[in-house]
Amino acid sequence: MTDQDIYNWITSTSLSQYMQQDQYAFSVCETIHFFGLCLLLGAILVIDLRLLGLMKRTPVDAVMKFVPIAFVGFALNLLTGICFLAYNPAGYATNWMFWLKMSLVLLAGLNMLFFSFVEHPRILKTPAGGSFGTVTRICAVLSLTLWIAVIIAGRLLPVTQGAAGKG
Repeated sequence: MTDQDIYNWITSTSLSQYMQQDQYAFSVCETIHFFGLCLLLGAILVIDLRLLGLMKRTPVDAVMKFVPIAFVGFALNLLTGICFLAYNPAGYATNWMFWLKMSLVLLAGLNMLFFSFVEHPRILKTPAGGSFGTVTRICAVLSLTLWIAVIIAGRLLPVTQGAAGKG
């Protein structure tokens, strides 16, 4: 199966046809994608800034209640991202910025998994107002850096896609 066969298969799906035929679908997805991004980044900012030592009077368990909000934002971005890919599979799959963005999302996800399974249990044992360890702070810096880089890469997708279409 060639790349072109994969693009043709994606383009033949109901989702792809809907995205291409409905004049509002792409714009609605962009709006939902942006809303998801706001939820994701807003929640991550609260969590990571607390882990970096800001808002020391805020209990860490209260800050960790923002995690589900981050997951909702990520889910919205994942679903709308699939719609974008269905709209123009060849335009995305042949764009180096798309692959950079996906690599950054993967790295951010791996950082989140490491934090969730290794650091999260440790931080819950930290006394109120206490500082977190170096590894926790590194996870927070990586999280902020990677998600901001994802946003930048996403904004550069249309620029690097050229004549391939919306992006």
